[in-house]
Amino acid sequence: MKLIDEIIEILSSEESSLKTALLKTKVLLHKLGEKEILDWVDSELRGYQSIDSLPSYRVVHVSVLGNVSNMAYRQTHQVLPMMHLDKLIREKLDTRFLTESIAVISEYSKRDDLQITIAPEYYPLLSKGLSNGYQVETAWGMTSSGVMTQVLTEVNSRLLDFVLELSEKFPSEMDTEEMRSRAKEVGVSDLFNNAVFGDNTTIVVGDSNTQNVRNSINRNDIHSLVEVLKQNKVSDADINALKLAIEKDQDTEEVKTGQFGKEVSSWMGTMVSKAASTVWDIKVGAAGSLLATAIGKYYGF
Repeated sequence: MKLIDEIIEILSSEESSLKTALLKTKVLLHKLGEKEILDWVDSELRGYQSIDSLPSYRVVHVSVLGNVSNMAYRQTHQVLPMMHLDKLIREKLDTRFLTESIAVISEYSKRDDLQITIAPEYYPLLSKGLSNGYQVETAWGMTSSGVMTQVLTEVNSRLLDFVLELSEKFPSEMDTEEMRSRAKEVGVSDLFNNAVFGDNTTIVVGDSNTQNVRNSINRNDIHSLVEVLKQNKVSDADINALKLAIEKDQDTEEVKTGQFGKEVSSWMGTMVSKAASTVWDIKVGAAGSLLATAIGKYYGF
């Protein structure tokens, strides 16, 4: 698929433009009908609104330096001791939350003067960690450009993992309706969460709803699949019907080529109908995505 190939080419080139790759990924997700998983892409492009939503790779260590002196000597650019400080104060001084956009992070990676001002109110506390009568005159935090480069590498690598997975699921050109149908079949939300956030994350499926599926289904592990379905109020009778459908589809050409077999597809259609008629207690907009994500995970699609 041309758009996916373009993103892969950008991310794998020596002069990769993360901003361009993220913008193209945003277009791709819209075409796939996967607007609900755009938060990460938008946050990387525009910056994060809150530190509560920051990925771990954007929380970085800061070295605290200072100029110190006593009545006889003066030392400059000294690493200041921190372990005597209260944990909350220490984390406030030696931790930086990078909420800036990816374009700003890219500019940071080219600079060597990434200095953070530390308010004078902290100088007396920092001075308590010094001996021989030394007092802190000035203090500042320093983050290396290498840390910023690592953030860029993390985003690049995670996004590349995602589009490489997609390239296997969308090998040829499709119209919009075909793309969206295929996206539900392969569980794009699941692929995205695996690549970007790793295992054991909560995957939100459907359009602006609260139906969740834990990313804990192992390939060919029917017990883990059953557990997820039970958590989402699928009845025992329907689960038994799915087991039988999986068994009938076991050696079909569809399954061998990474698609749902006729029996499983029929079962999924029946379940979506049950959601529409409220027989199954789930929002109808979420039913198809939930089943495609869970069963796709079971098959390893």
